[in-house]
Amino acid sequence: MERNTILAIVLSVLVLFSYQSIFPPPKQTEPLKNSQSIAAQNVSSIKSSTTAVSSNSDNISTNAVNKTTDYYTTTPDMDISYTNVGGSLHNVDFLKNNPFLITDVLSITGLEDAQYTGQKLNNETVSLVYRDKDLQITKIFETKDQNMINVRMEIKNVSGISILNNFSFTAFEIDESNVENNQNNRESALYEYSVLANNKIFRKGNATKFNDKNNKIELATVGWVGFRDHYHAFILKPEFETKSYEIKTDSEKQLNISIKPQEKNIAPGEMVTYNFSIYAGPQSPWLMKKYGKGFERIVAFSNFPIIEWIGQAIYYTIPFFHQIFRSWGLAIMLMSIIIYGITYPLTMKSMMSMRKMQEVQPKIAALRERYKNDPEKLNKEMVEIYRREKINPFGGCLPFLIQMPFFMALYQILWRAQYFQGQGFLWIKDLSQPDRLITFSYDLPLIGHDINILPILTGGIMFLQQKITSKNMIVTDEQQAMQQKMMMYVLPVMMTFMFYKFASSWAIYFLIFYILSTATQWRIAKLSGKK
Repeated sequence: MERNTILAIVLSVLVLFSYQSIFPPPKQTEPLKNSQSIAAQNVSSIKSSTTAVSSNSDNISTNAVNKTTDYYTTTPDMDISYTNVGGSLHNVDFLKNNPFLITDVLSITGLEDAQYTGQKLNNETVSLVYRDKDLQITKIFETKDQNMINVRMEIKNVSGISILNNFSFTAFEIDESNVENNQNNRESALYEYSVLANNKIFRKGNATKFNDKNNKIELATVGWVGFRDHYHAFILKPEFETKSYEIKTDSEKQLNISIKPQEKNIAPGEMVTYNFSIYAGPQSPWLMKKYGKGFERIVAFSNFPIIEWIGQAIYYTIPFFHQIFRSWGLAIMLMSIIIYGITYPLTMKSMMSMRKMQEVQPKIAALRERYKNDPEKLNKEMVEIYRREKINPFGGCLPFLIQMPFFMALYQILWRAQYFQGQGFLWIKDLSQPDRLITFSYDLPLIGHDINILPILTGGIMFLQQKITSKNMIVTDEQQAMQQKMMMYVLPVMMTFMFYKFASSWAIYFLIFYILSTATQWRIAKLSGKK
């Protein structure tokens, strides 16, 4: 394998690390101009209506000191808290996981600080009621099973005149103000909020800092609004016809997404009801599908269709292998073998092409010396050599280009897939974490307090591969020999440290991949008469 190809492989891994920044989500198409003007009018009407609502709630906030009371319900997977201030679902705590960032679920614009009267009816149901001179608002949150919450919101006109229902409901607020600064950056890079609107999904990944560029208003039929971190998702679906949604930045660490229903005049004594479905649980499309509400569409891996298609294929294939072998580790190994097998014919062809390129290097060096002052003649003679020897100078790049979408998709799947969490293999206790063969009570320089053997084995295999590669190379100058020797030692060490803190699922995949790649290099050496 020539030096440029090795550098290409290194580049592919670096691209994986900077996936979010190198491949940002494509810009969403702007709404139609007439929609923009209507949306602007909506903003104005929202402001006017919420001002009226705020005037009613001002009396409460100024004449009495808000007292926070929380109401708690539990399921086998999570603890849920509700608050009387704003009458919202305040927090979801998924057990044995990092704090979830969602808060202020289904507060009403203008009444975020209003005092509700709360009551826990049973371990599954909480009722929150607000009343002023114009409105009575009742919210009933009912936990249906360990991942589904049904919400009924009743708004009654208790005044003597008709009221235009021009409210906006906060789907949720993302609040990262309490996230520790030293939090794992790879974890926070997986934060993503999304909106299914008009049957298209708007996504914003790497959602760790917010600014005015994140603000967005769109007239749309909203299917659901969601947020996900590493393993879990929170999805709110309005069970009524919506008019628009709005994404608004409150601060660098806070962003809220609100939903606006179709406007309606509420006559005196009349009541309107809005129902919502909330999914809170693991990012398991198999679990989400059973509710029949399209929640599973939140599970995605890329905005690029080819990477997303490959990612979805791999994501569903690995559990299929697990059903056969009853081992997630073996499923990953088989997936690595299959992907390498798909690219093997082109890999062999490109390696043979690179071998031919090496064989003509002495002739190319002679041409460069002969025509060093005549670039045009030099290029012409080089093209003639390539034509005569049937060499494609770009043949070594093709497998790299084909493998890149697989690398991109695998990076997301092996890192994010919830089905690896807590699953063991051999000495590995959790495939979503480093393999941790040995754990010390103290930190070791550079590597921390764990000995992770899989990245070390991968580095060793890469070193062997480089040794075989060096035997296949025809060195034409001393500088090239020094570069090859440097790559032989530097690349395996660099890759070992890059993979050291990665999930063991990722390390298993690449260990098998490089074993197969090394075997291919050995075969090339054998076909070339060198071992």
